[in-house]
Amino acid sequence: KPASSWRLTPDNKAVILSAAYPIWIQDKVIGAVIAEETTNGVRTLRNKSLEKLFNVILAVMLVGTVTLFFFASRISSRIRRLRDNAEQAIDAQGRITGKITYADSNDEIGDLSRSFANIVSRLSGYTDYLENMSSRLSHELRTPVAVVRSSLENLQMQPQSEVSQKYLDRASEGVERLGKIITTMSEATRLEQSIQSAEAEEFDLTKVITGCMQGYQITYGESLFTLSLDKEPLNVIGAPEFIAQLLDKLINNALEFKTPQSTISVSLTKQDQHAVLTISNQGPLLPDGLVEHIFDSMVSVRSQQHQQQPHLGLGLYIVRLICDYHHGKVLAENLDDGTGVVFTVELPIK
Repeated sequence: KPASSWRLTPDNKAVILSAAYPIWIQDKVIGAVIAEETTNGVRTLRNKSLEKLFNVILAVMLVGTVTLFFFASRISSRIRRLRDNAEQAIDAQGRITGKITYADSNDEIGDLSRSFANIVSRLSGYTDYLENMSSRLSHELRTPVAVVRSSLENLQMQPQSEVSQKYLDRASEGVERLGKIITTMSEATRLEQSIQSAEAEEFDLTKVITGCMQGYQITYGESLFTLSLDKEPLNVIGAPEFIAQLLDKLINNALEFKTPQSTISVSLTKQDQHAVLTISNQGPLLPDGLVEHIFDSMVSVRSQQHQQQPHLGLGLYIVRLICDYHHGKVLAENLDDGTGVVFTVELPIK
């Protein structure tokens, strides 16, 4: 009978395939043909085929990986470019300072860039309206306030009863308060216009701060302030009248928030190539989450007991405008011991 079998070589390193087939002459088997062959040849062919298949798969995977890498790099670069455009369009204070350059591509990223550009454009128009609203309102309100004030003055000249005089006095106080509000609203606008047209000059910051503080000491008393002013001249490029206005806003802010019987600490030092002005007072701390936005327009942290005078949240906004004009920065922080607040102004020295 035809048969086949497998067996190992004596050294167990190969397998031998044996096949036998009988040789028939008439009805008798007179012999057999036996063929034997090791599997080394088949194994070599199999290994070559597997190696070839592995090389093909590796090449396909390499091409696919490189293609996906370039595709992902292109997508990520477009997303990063869109992110950079969005960050450049809005400054640290949240103002719209530029536009987003949208892409003409028809994919999702192009559609997202067009949506961002449309949103930034609409926000720019809205913020521009809000920024100019105070000047528009102050301009529009001056005439009716003047009419009411003149009418009240004419009524004051007429003989009045005690009750009517009482109401006239209250109306006069309300008109005066409204006039102060209008003046405060137009102050920031006038400063922005002045900054745009102001010519920078070199001046001694130490001399300006020292002169202003001497005036404050005469007005409020020397015992109210603790001074530590550097005697070294610190030359700054800018406008000295703006620095005086900045100091006036910070001192008034410290006076309103300081606790009774406490002093206001004012120091001026030189650190590297910057003049550092700090004004600290003991009093209520800054609320959490408002430290970064306290210098924005129309932001105020005054409670009801600090509202004897009209405040629209423009004082510290003016301080930030002046610091921006002098290429400096201003920070507001709570004191480390938790007893008050410190304002730090850094201005570059020539």
